[in-house]
Amino acid sequence: MPLYESVIICRQDITKNQLDIIISEFKKNIENEKGKILSEEYWGLKNLAYEINKNKKAHYTMLIIETHPDKIEEYERKLRLHEDVIRFMTIKIKTFDGKQSKMVETIEDGN
Repeated sequence: MPLYESVIICRQDITKNQLDIIISEFKKNIENEKGKILSEEYWGLKNLAYEINKNKKAHYTMLIIETHPDKIEEYERKLRLHEDVIRFMTIKIKTFDGKQSKMVETIEDGN
């Protein structure tokens, strides 16, 4: 099955617990369709480059997903419909080495 990297950007005014619930719903949708979540990273509440729907900050989360292409279409449709998701991007990747992303390394270094 192909691998995908999906970054989800959610509204700034939701709590971390609410964000965890939202992300777990999307993870369950993938797993119910015989897919796998290989990695999940929370990048934190970050400033947006420009204001989106009156949001100046947003919660960033990245998922590494292994699933069929037609299941990704349904996953993205649900992301589009969710009121707390302001942007997302899902790209197909060739490999996943299991390491943390550069974003998490930067957060842990304190930069």
